[in-house]
Amino acid sequence: MASLEVAAGAFASILTEVVNGTVSSDIRFVVTPFEGPTELAWVYPEGSTPADLSLIPISAGLVEGQEPRLWLRTSFQVRLDASRNHLAVQQSVFALVIDQKSKRPAIRVEYDREQGSEPDDAVPGRHRRSAAHVQIHGASEELAYVQGLNGEPGLRGLEKFHIPVGGRRFRPSLEDFVEFLWTERLIPAMH
Repeated sequence: MASLEVAAGAFASILTEVVNGTVSSDIRFVVTPFEGPTELAWVYPEGSTPADLSLIPISAGLVEGQEPRLWLRTSFQVRLDASRNHLAVQQSVFALVIDQKSKRPAIRVEYDREQGSEPDDAVPGRHRRSAAHVQIHGASEELAYVQGLNGEPGLRGLEKFHIPVGGRRFRPSLEDFVEFLWTERLIPAMH
C-alpha cells in the first residue's frame, strides 16, 4: 500500500526534472495535502496556492538578462487509486500563458476525472465535455458562422469550446504539452 505523500512527492520530483530539463530552470514542484476528509493533494510549483498558481517562466533559449515573455501554468490534484497502490491524477491543467499579470493563457489542456463524460460511462459526469480536453483562447470567424447557422443565441469564444483529447485513460501529459509547444514553435527553445 502506497502513501499519498510519498507517491505525490515522487511525482513532484519527476515534474521538476521535466520542467527544468526542457523549458525552465530552478523550478521546484511541491506537494500540499488537502485539509479535510478527502485524501487528495496538490502538486504545483513552489510558491503556489490552489487559488493562485505560480507561473513557470519559459527561459530556455533566452539570452542572459532577457526577461521571459511566455510562461507555463500547471497544477495537479492527485490521490491514490482504489487499490491504494498507485497515484491517480484527479485534476490537471497545463497552459501557455501570454500575460504574466492577468495569467491569460493562449491555450490550455485540462483534465477532471469526475466532471467529464466518456462514451463508456454508466452514469455521465456533470458535463457533456470530455474529462480531458483542450481550450484555445481566441476567435474563429468560421466557428462563429457555424454557431449562427445553428441559431445559437450568443456566440461563444474559442475558450468555451472543449475539444476532447483522449479521455480519462489517454489524456495528455505535461511532457506531451511541452512537446506540442516545441513542435509547433510556440516556445523559443528547449534545454
